[in-house]
Amino acid sequence: MLVGTRIALSVKLDIANLMMEFIMAEMLPLLFQKRHVLPSGRMQIYISTVDQVPTLKTALTSKSGLGICMYSDKKEAQHLFHIGTRVTIDDFDQDPNTRLLKLTVSGQNNFKIQSIEQTTDGVFWGKTTPLPRWKAITINNEQRLLATRLKKMFEKFPDLDELYKRKDFDNLSWLCQRWLEILPLPAVDKQKLLNKPTCLNTYDYLMSMIKTSH
Repeated sequence: MLVGTRIALSVKLDIANLMMEFIMAEMLPLLFQKRHVLPSGRMQIYISTVDQVPTLKTALTSKSGLGICMYSDKKEAQHLFHIGTRVTIDDFDQDPNTRLLKLTVSGQNNFKIQSIEQTTDGVFWGKTTPLPRWKAITINNEQRLLATRLKKMFEKFPDLDELYKRKDFDNLSWLCQRWLEILPLPAVDKQKLLNKPTCLNTYDYLMSMIKTSH
């Protein structure tokens, strides 16, 4: 009797979780990028005026914004990753040197992709569920190294510095996300870290890189 009750309770919980995912699911127009923008981040990305303008138009008329997804295009096979970032479009214009549109976007929250479909106008839509944002963590003296090095990075690249009117160098979560955007880490590693509930695994990962580089 007790076993039957536990099974029934487990089934109810599974159904409840599925219903919650269905309720929270959101359809987002998607762009696939090698560069990665994360919550509280800002970035300039480039899209084709030939086949990606419908996605831009859709995003501009959508209240939800746009989903930026990671992908790799190794010679063996292309791979799309299931964690992306919902962004809002702050500005866009045509690059005078190319036939590309330059978008300035701001990261809002991460999401997981449940499924992808393409409509007749060429727009990829993702059925997504939002992931909770990493909570702010005030840095301690040991963690301040990440802030010091990021400040130097901003000094070295003025265009990057200008994107951020507000910088949060005392927040470990903000620091970790900026480093994940900047560093050319394997996308699979970034996905594993973004799937964690806090930034602490990312901090450990970054510090291990610093230690091995000395």
